[in-house]
Amino acid sequence: MKNYRILIVDDDANLRVGMSTILEDEGFEVAEAENGRDGIEKLGRGVYDLIITDYKMNEMDGLRFLEQLKQEYPSMKVIMVTGFGTIENAVEAMRLGAINYITKPIKPKKLVQVVKETLHVSDSDEASPEDKEARLEKYHHFHKLVGQSKAMQQVYRRIKEVAATDIPVLIVGESGTGKEMVANAVHEMSQRQKKPFVAVNTGAIPRELVASELFGHLKGAFTGAIADKKGTFEEANEGTLFLDEIGTMSQKVQISLLRVLETQVIERVGSNRSIKVDVRIIAATNENLETMIENNEFREDLYYRLNVFTVELPPLRERKGDISYLSNYYRERFNTELNKNVTGFSPRALEALEAYQWPGNVRELRNIILRAVLAATNQVDVKHLPNSVVKPGLAKVNITFKPGVALSEVEKTMIIQTLKAVKGNKLKAATVLGISRRSLYNKLEEYNIADEEV
Repeated sequence: MKNYRILIVDDDANLRVGMSTILEDEGFEVAEAENGRDGIEKLGRGVYDLIITDYKMNEMDGLRFLEQLKQEYPSMKVIMVTGFGTIENAVEAMRLGAINYITKPIKPKKLVQVVKETLHVSDSDEASPEDKEARLEKYHHFHKLVGQSKAMQQVYRRIKEVAATDIPVLIVGESGTGKEMVANAVHEMSQRQKKPFVAVNTGAIPRELVASELFGHLKGAFTGAIADKKGTFEEANEGTLFLDEIGTMSQKVQISLLRVLETQVIERVGSNRSIKVDVRIIAATNENLETMIENNEFREDLYYRLNVFTVELPPLRERKGDISYLSNYYRERFNTELNKNVTGFSPRALEALEAYQWPGNVRELRNIILRAVLAATNQVDVKHLPNSVVKPGLAKVNITFKPGVALSEVEKTMIIQTLKAVKGNKLKAATVLGISRRSLYNKLEEYNIADEEV
């Protein structure tokens, strides 16, 4: 069974200890808090799957605790304990966000049943192999996002605040933190949820083709335009368009995008016919756009158009409490996809995963767990993890040059060797070189360095 963590909040020590004993005997990991304030403090320090709280407590009663909980921890599952027959209390608790309730006197079998129902735990805790979504559902905390840490709860709260509106959203965070998943969550909670969600990584498209990708083109508009083509704005009409890595767009495309945001009208490349569109824009970047504005690399007016509401995604190193969740989520996911039966992680493996700094964030974790599940038979151990995780540290790059070598050749060689040393991780390479990721991309383009070279 997944190692579920439960926090019991009750000022009655006997009841609190009694529930803890019952649930620990069932294999749950249980922590206790003697009142609502103590509970909030423990939530700030730890990560939990479920809260069980009493309705009546002397210091911060159950309803006040629940109200604060839903403000600060919107994805948290809560069971309210109420006096026998006080159905009104249970109804009020459910209105404020409790998922379930149980009445006193508490019967052990009933407590276990309600907890398992709330956590969607069966006796075997296994769905059929065919039902992949059911196997993964127990790890989802908020619209397929995984994580119960305080840092992620703040993200969930921001998503809830903006989803029902139609204003532009800017998602900022390092590469690999899950910006597209957050954008999709905003879309799924919006009034446009039944309309298209179209994602475009503008950084992965050659600069000269970005305008065509966004706005479409007419046949013959440029070399290779062999037929008329709709752009992603038209594909996302009445829905949501997610633009990732917007800092990579040329100034010309930035001007066109600004015009569309102001008018909701596009023109295909090679055409002067206006096409009306109704699209919500969610943009994302791992760059510091304010610095890019200072360097005349990004338009200030476009920035203010996009930056109406910001969601900041924390790097994985700032949400260590979620690493165990994410690791088990990917283990389960790859078990079903690869027809494997890896049962978990050894303590040493989990310790190594939680100690690592994760420069590639969740994307890096996903790839490492994939390789570990492929290699493991029973459980993932440290021997299934790469040395970069077990023995972390930036690679040393030793380069020697003959006298008289051009400075540009020195710079090019250093970039190539650094990328090789960090296995192509551009964020890590930029850190080692002491430059921004944007500057690294510019150098790669300037020196015509292809991925194959690194």
